[in-house]
Amino acid sequence: MVARIAQPLHIRQIVLYIKGQSGLPVYGAYLCAITLCVSAMVQAIIHQQVFFRNTRIGMRIRNALSSTIYKHLLTINTAALHKTTAAQTINLVANDAGKFEELSPFVHVILWVPLEALITFGLIWLYIGLPTVFGYAVLILLVPIQLIFSRQFGQYRKETMKYTDKRVQTINELVNGCQIIKMYNWEKAMEQRVRETRRFGVKGAIGAGKSTLLAAILGEINLISGKLQLYVDSISYAPQSAWIFADTIRANILLGKPMNEERYKNVIKACCLDIDLLNFGEVGDLLMIGDKGINLSGGQKARISLARALYADADLYLLDDPLAAVDPNVAKNIFDQCIGPRSFLRGKTRILVTHQTQFLVEADQIILLRKGHIDELHIEQPVDNESSNDTLESDSSNDTSETDSPDDNETDWTLNTATTDINSIVKNETSIDGAIKWSVWLQLFTAPPLRWFGFFLMIIFMVGTEALYDFTNSWLALWSGKDENEQRSSFYAYVYLGVIFATLIIALLRAGYIFYIMLRGSTYFHNRMLKGILYTSLRFFESNPSGRILNRASKDQQVLDEALPMALIDTMQYLLMTLGAIAIIGMTNPWVLLILIPLIPTVLWLRRFYMRSSRQLKRLESVSRSPIYALFSSSLDGLTSIRAFDAQIDFLNMFIERIDTNARAYFILFATTRWFGLQLDLITSLLTLVTSVLAVALRHQIDPSAAALSISYCITLTGLFQWAMRQSAEAENFMTSAERIHEYGQLTRESHSNNNKSGVLIQPADDWPSRGIIEFKDYTFRYRPELDPVLKNLNLRIESKEKIGIIGRTGAGKSSLLQALFRLVDQSAINGTILIDDIDIGRLSLDYLRSHISVIPQVPILFCGTLRYNIDPFEQYSDEECLTALEAVQLKPLVRNHPDGLHLMVTESGTNLSAGERQLVCVARAILKRSHILLIDEATANVDHTTDRMIQEVIADKFRDRTILTIAHRLNTIANSNRILMLQDGEVAYFDVPNNIDLTQGGTQN
Repeated sequence: MVARIAQPLHIRQIVLYIKGQSGLPVYGAYLCAITLCVSAMVQAIIHQQVFFRNTRIGMRIRNALSSTIYKHLLTINTAALHKTTAAQTINLVANDAGKFEELSPFVHVILWVPLEALITFGLIWLYIGLPTVFGYAVLILLVPIQLIFSRQFGQYRKETMKYTDKRVQTINELVNGCQIIKMYNWEKAMEQRVRETRRFGVKGAIGAGKSTLLAAILGEINLISGKLQLYVDSISYAPQSAWIFADTIRANILLGKPMNEERYKNVIKACCLDIDLLNFGEVGDLLMIGDKGINLSGGQKARISLARALYADADLYLLDDPLAAVDPNVAKNIFDQCIGPRSFLRGKTRILVTHQTQFLVEADQIILLRKGHIDELHIEQPVDNESSNDTLESDSSNDTSETDSPDDNETDWTLNTATTDINSIVKNETSIDGAIKWSVWLQLFTAPPLRWFGFFLMIIFMVGTEALYDFTNSWLALWSGKDENEQRSSFYAYVYLGVIFATLIIALLRAGYIFYIMLRGSTYFHNRMLKGILYTSLRFFESNPSGRILNRASKDQQVLDEALPMALIDTMQYLLMTLGAIAIIGMTNPWVLLILIPLIPTVLWLRRFYMRSSRQLKRLESVSRSPIYALFSSSLDGLTSIRAFDAQIDFLNMFIERIDTNARAYFILFATTRWFGLQLDLITSLLTLVTSVLAVALRHQIDPSAAALSISYCITLTGLFQWAMRQSAEAENFMTSAERIHEYGQLTRESHSNNNKSGVLIQPADDWPSRGIIEFKDYTFRYRPELDPVLKNLNLRIESKEKIGIIGRTGAGKSSLLQALFRLVDQSAINGTILIDDIDIGRLSLDYLRSHISVIPQVPILFCGTLRYNIDPFEQYSDEECLTALEAVQLKPLVRNHPDGLHLMVTESGTNLSAGERQLVCVARAILKRSHILLIDEATANVDHTTDRMIQEVIADKFRDRTILTIAHRLNTIANSNRILMLQDGEVAYFDVPNNIDLTQGGTQN
């Protein structure tokens, strides 16, 4: 502050010396010029040090807040967590915590500015007198106006954050439900929304309270009345929906616990994972799993989740229907080897929630729940095995697959000691090298609708504002150079006030217009990114964790919306002000321009040198944020499991480690920024020295007012030039966020032509497919061109209205068959054709194909919004039709008993509905769609037998004249099928009527 206040005092002494009124000797004037330069350098050094230290404090506050939020997340009650969304929680870390970091560099100003203003008032009073009061009065009157604007800005900011939360939440749902969205052909609906954002057995019907009972034991819900006492030291838990995070299979099973090779191998065999690990090749259990296990089958995810529960040596095991997602033989083997009386968990207390009542005959106690109450309690009594024949064993007795018991079929799987997986589907995030491409800059500035016209109009506003500003200062210098009588002329005052008013108006217009242009560019980039994510192939989601995508959709988008416009505006404004200052200095003291000849190239070289490192550091900092959000998102999904396994400390340490990795990159980034700013300040301080020395040396050839103007402009130029260079560098660094968003906007879209030579799409009749005949001809299917085929040379024909049951072990190709019909994979990895009603589906657009096929998925995905939105997002059907569909699946009471009816809100992931109710909503979707082809992917695995029968009755009634393909584990699901299709290793092992296959003996042919 002292150094800054000293500068105008030295300028005054130099001006007085030029006028001959100071009484200073020549060496005194030169000493004033040198002292002026030294004070500018001292100010620069102190300024950069203060900003460096304050920014470091802000970084520490951000990291501490992020860690505190995550630590609180690990302890917060699940019921309380349901009051917010994952997007809001992620935004706390991604954006809100960073606000303290943005504020911290300017904290000292709170104390600094009032004191400096007071001292400055005193100095101006000494030299001007009473007019000082009027000037400061204007400043004081502006304070309440600023407060009003700040309060209004705060209100707008709150509203903006609400929309940001909604946008990130929708993108999070999009990432989590990408496959379902594509199957339902809901990309446009989601795009529009973003733009608008002891051994116990427990059985019961859906919504009866089975999973809630386990949640109560885990302490995940609030106890309203009564008392819950647990006489155990540790609990292990296998959730109904398997929680898998992006890491190796081994890491998912160990969950931070030390490796015990003997126990680990026993768990692998007990859970029938040994064959899978052998099939994964040399990498074995070090295979990197995609986010949420996207590159695993449902059965594999369920068995990994169960293996995690078994590996934890606990006193109590809570098993929430872990056998529902696996094939019958596998389920029996797992029960015998993991859960039963002679299993791996013998001697341990385990509570098994299940709909498969054949597994309850050996339970010590059986609890039947109905509507949250214990309806029946059986102690050491077997229940009537109403469904003992209700399961489908899908593998042959001699099949060396996971369905064989390890006891009878030993494998040679051994623990892998490798440390890397070169075949991992999840690839590390990479960053682009070199400068930002000009095409990215141009797309940002020339976004529709104004395009190039808008860009040129922005330049006009910028140049016009700077011209008026420089004219104002020149006019003031001209006015002050007149004699005392002329200075009193009102003409000069009126012109001066008029120009100031014009400058103010055009500056306001410029600011508003530039923000409009930047907002259009930001929106354009966001919409392109959204389209890119929505319409790219599933392979993208398999290789990119959700945290990586959310990083770009939240933090990078926030930089593009807020930080980049400010940096670009400052860059353009201060560059023009720099040019204006150079022009003024050149007119008043041309000799000063000589120093600019070496000065400008030096500064430009310094900027280029700085940008080589800072640009890559910014990219590195952006990339290092993705693992933070990925872990945060994954932890939200598996919060109950993390707490059940007492792994909070391990995950907190993992989070802190990732925060520290990001902090190291960020620390180096802002340290280099402050270094660059200091170098610029010191270099431009030399310009002040040269200008003031020349003013003293040429005192007889220069007007005092012109000398004062040139010196003050040099001091101003010291700040302007370095700030323009710094902000231009910051703008380029921030453009890395635009570059990352632009990269997602350039994602390759799903191919609309499926290997057909002509590449011409056709438009069938409006009622296609009217018959529902499906034919595979020499069809081979790979998930990626470099992988082995999962479906091999299929040749089969499904007739109109035929009901086909599809069986086979995990990995046999059942779900792949459905993906092939929806064309969900890289089309370059496909050979052969699929015909529907004699039309090659490869010649149909994806929109048309998917909109004419219905699916009831294995995992029911619901989105935040109303129940009506979840069954009819395009509002194609009337309320009566929606209610009829819900009534058909017995969900009408849910609507009737709720005050909002069809508009009752579904929370994130449908957590306010039971798993069975969520599945029934998916059935209602299919009923509304009325397609001639219905694909059912193990849709009743997580519902009780009563609900299962009800669903089968609904399907038999509503789809009796439709072609149905059903993947199933339960016999009753496909008991009425016309034919059974058995797949084995991607090939047709059997395709005939059910009478010729023994469904109770693993699918062996009679």
